[in-house]
Amino acid sequence: MSSASRFKMRIYSPQWGHKDLYQFKKTKEGWTFENYRYKGEVDKGGKPLFYKALLTESISYPNYLETYISSAWENVNTLNKEQVQNIFDELSKWVSVSEHDLN
Repeated sequence: MSSASRFKMRIYSPQWGHKDLYQFKKTKEGWTFENYRYKGEVDKGGKPLFYKALLTESISYPNYLETYISSAWENVNTLNKEQVQNIFDELSKWVSVSEHDLN
């Protein structure tokens, strides 16, 4: 699969009352991350910008999220785009559910 694929997360923002879009595109060292506030290079687990974006939106996230995003990075070249997007979809649900449970 092409590592040029862009993967999306839609995570509920309690600050705005709707889901915000977060995008990841695999690079040699990690990801290019983008949302409406931030854009730049992050490591395999999404640090630092992805977590900075979540904190800016007052979004709580579950422990080990970084591990799962790193795992998605490791599997981009062995899974098809739909399978990798499914991982990001599940992570989006997990963060959104965690956010609802914590607030």
